[in-house]
Amino acid sequence: MKEQENTQTQTDTIILPHQRFDIVAKDPFYTYPETMIQFLMGNKDFEFIDHVDTNLTNVDVRQMDILVKVLIDEKPVLIHCEIQTDDSVNPNMVQRNVGYIGRCYEKYGLPIYSYVLYLRSTAGARDPGGYFQDIPGHRLIVEYQVIRLNEIDGEEILQTQQPGLMPFTPLMRPRKGMSGINWTTHCVEVTKALPVDTPTRNNLLVELWVMSGLRHERQNLIETLSEDIVNNSSVYEMIIERGMERGMERGMEQGIQQGVKEGIIEAIVVLLDKRFEMNTTPVLIPLLETIGDLQQVKQLFQEALDVEHLEDFIRSVQTIQNGAK
Repeated sequence: MKEQENTQTQTDTIILPHQRFDIVAKDPFYTYPETMIQFLMGNKDFEFIDHVDTNLTNVDVRQMDILVKVLIDEKPVLIHCEIQTDDSVNPNMVQRNVGYIGRCYEKYGLPIYSYVLYLRSTAGARDPGGYFQDIPGHRLIVEYQVIRLNEIDGEEILQTQQPGLMPFTPLMRPRKGMSGINWTTHCVEVTKALPVDTPTRNNLLVELWVMSGLRHERQNLIETLSEDIVNNSSVYEMIIERGMERGMERGMEQGIQQGVKEGIIEAIVVLLDKRFEMNTTPVLIPLLETIGDLQQVKQLFQEALDVEHLEDFIRSVQTIQNGAK
């Protein structure tokens, strides 16, 4: 009992970034591409060639999740898969995926087999699997296959003994009569017994544990990760590194915004100094720095161009301050 409590404490100390499900779900497509393509396509014969650049540039850049080139009947085709934890909104999945398919064909000019893989059991229920436009002379059909993990027989997948599929099994349909927690534990035990080396097993267990978080609260999981598995998992290191990188990106974005705000405040002060022939810095800088909304600072710059009295401008700043309280 004491050992179980220690293990649970270790689990609670593991902090994973928000995009952990995306990172973990994509990894098998790179580590076990043949397995994952076979999973998507069923029994269709193909020959794996290579992964393809997923960046689609058209003024701005859009990035697909997975894009792989294979041979089918000795002809090159693209296998595309979007991985969704939840339903896509603004744009919805149909708009988003049809856009991806169109841009992808524009860039590569190859036939495309497109799939959307939904991880969470509540996601994708209303995805029609394509866009159908029935206007005479302008008919358009763009189809893709929708795969919902909770509709797949998990026991059948476990019996394949395919390492790349193991991380997804906790999200699949459990064995009949088996609770969710017991099913996850069963998936862990099968994964532990796979004939793979220790580093591979550690990575699979980390990925399985992360994915199972979509079905259970972390503290409710019976099977958790030991410190040894975590410390010897390259996948776990990758998850943490990606999380840190994203955190740094957000910090830089915030820093850029802060820099823009400071630049506009400086421009306001210089402008009003010149207009009213006085040093406004001691009064205006402390007031303007309390405004957190960059758009409001921009509006104040526009007002500074035309305001007739410095007191009127100060009142405008104070009004914004009072509205933010």
